[in-house]
Amino acid sequence: MMVAVAEWARALGAAAPKLSVATVDHGLRPEAALEAADVAEMAGELGLDHVILRWLGTKPSTGVQEAAREARYRLLKEQVERVGADGVMLAHHVEDQAETVLMRLCAGSGLSGLAGMAVTAEVNGLPLLRPFLKLSGARLRATAEAAGFTPIEDPSNQNTHYTRVRLRQARDILKAEGLDATRLARLADRMRRADQALDILAQRADKAYRLPTDTGLADKGLADKGLAWAPGLMDEPDEIIRRTVLDAIHRLVDPPSTELLKVEACLEALSDARKKGEKARRTVGGLLISVDANGLLMIRAEGPRGS
Repeated sequence: MMVAVAEWARALGAAAPKLSVATVDHGLRPEAALEAADVAEMAGELGLDHVILRWLGTKPSTGVQEAAREARYRLLKEQVERVGADGVMLAHHVEDQAETVLMRLCAGSGLSGLAGMAVTAEVNGLPLLRPFLKLSGARLRATAEAAGFTPIEDPSNQNTHYTRVRLRQARDILKAEGLDATRLARLADRMRRADQALDILAQRADKAYRLPTDTGLADKGLADKGLAWAPGLMDEPDEIIRRTVLDAIHRLVDPPSTELLKVEACLEALSDARKKGEKARRTVGGLLISVDANGLLMIRAEGPRGS
């Protein structure tokens, strides 16, 4: 990525934006410090500013990759704020996208998760740009080698303790069945388009059916914190109802930590009750979600036990 960005900046000349390279040393391997220094040297040869960001402090004994990812984005965000950058470019390629889709499929992700990584995104307020998502890792390595650089291989990429590595090693088997990185990336693109379309429809449904909670609904427990929708929402397709409810949960609970399966099970129970003309209620993530006999859907904070 440094090679491509440096060439891009040279082509733009005076119009090129100010560029800065950051390498995160997670402190998990003794070789990492030397590797970060090598990247700094490469950046210097390309005429790019470089800084090494170190993850200090005690490291967790479990969930290391997840913790390292959180630390990496935190350090990058702090660096972005220090230099006044507009965002961060990452060198994720098509194989990274394919592995992400497989990992999320194994984890039981819904349509949104199977959309994989986006070309442009935001993580905790940090703008991200992934310009190489449709390119292969082999092409990126060839570009670096053609410029006289030898890509550094992280040995953790061979550690089968990590799910991503195990899926990577299954790549040849999947490819033989026709499920290669390109097809998985294409699947992610299709999922993203469908996800965006369904989000728009859910927003329209929310706008069409949402009831003002200060008019006649205070006696139902919605005076302080809660949302309600007219019965028509429960007649919409299941996916539209699910997205409307999930969006409401994300607005009512900070931080949102609701499992998709729990929400789906809750809405299935409420939908069954609605079809029978019965009322029902379930609790999800500290919220009480209910439907009355007429189909009025409500979400409000769960009261104390026994209330």
